Order: sequence, then C-alpha cells, then structure tokens
Amino acid sequence: MNYKLRIKYPSGAEFEAEGPAEFILSEKDGFINRLTAPEKGTAPPTGTLPETGSIPAWDTLAETKNGLTILKNKHLGVKAGEAALLLLAAERQLKGSREISAITLSKAVKASGYAPERLDRVLIKEIKEGLITASGTKRNRTYQITDKGLETVWLEARKLENRSLSN
Repeated sequence: MNYKLRIKYPSGAEFEAEGPAEFILSEKDGFINRLTAPEKGTAPPTGTLPETGSIPAWDTLAETKNGLTILKNKHLGVKAGEAALLLLAAERQLKGSREISAITLSKAVKASGYAPERLDRVLIKEIKEGLITASGTKRNRTYQITDKGLETVWLEARKLENRSLSN
C-alpha cells in the first residue's frame, strides 16, 4: 500500500514522500535530523526514534493551573490556532487526555494570553489540514489532535523550547 506525507517546516523547508510506510518514515527521520542538526553541516546519527535530548520538554512549555493546561509564555509569531495545537499536544503528553472540550480549550487558549474571537473558526484551517479532529456540536464539541498534528506541533515545540532556552 502506498502512503503520502507532506510536511512544511516553520523555516520554510518542505518534505514530501510517497510510497510504503517504512520508506516514508525513514525519509522523514532523515529530513528532521538534517533540520535539527548543528549548523556545521554534520547530521546526527539517524535512528528510528529521536534521541532523548531532542524530545520537547512539555513541562517547560506548558503548566497546569486550576485544572487547565496553559502555555507558560506567550511566544511571538504564534497565533491562537497554533497555541491551541500546542495545548492539545501538551495536554496529551502531560495528562494523557485524548480529547478536550471546546470550552476547556478556549479557556486554556485565553489563559495563555491569546484572544481568539471564536475558537471553532480559528481552528478551521487545522481541521482541514487534518492536524486535529472535531466531534460533537455546539456546547458538546470536543477536539483531538491527530498523529499528523503531533508531528507538526513537535517541530514547533522544539523551536519554541530552543528559543526559551536561549533567552
């Protein structure tokens, strides 16, 4: 069976592969390793899993206050939709929650310093791109981050973590 994967890195680099799952995964790992390698031009050794040091430390980016997972800092260039993706990923990584209600996510985004008018309209792009899924209607709506969304947010989290450490 053939699969297709397309990734756009925040720096503008793009990755696209089509073929068997094993091929796509190995090529994707190589792409990510080249992007996160030191600027000397030498790539770190490739493997199937990232090294422990390269995994974003979600507890440095997000924290739980009054039952809400919020971002510790408001980052320049991060919009409300991206903040919601980061919060969905942090909630999944820190608490193991698969779904978050729309009301809870909206409160978390606002508590993190972002002011979206309506979260459902802000997240339309992310839903269309397959980064998150929405189920339910009106007050019973819940959001869940997809595996594709986790990959995208992982790259953004690494970038934000590096920015926080350098400041």
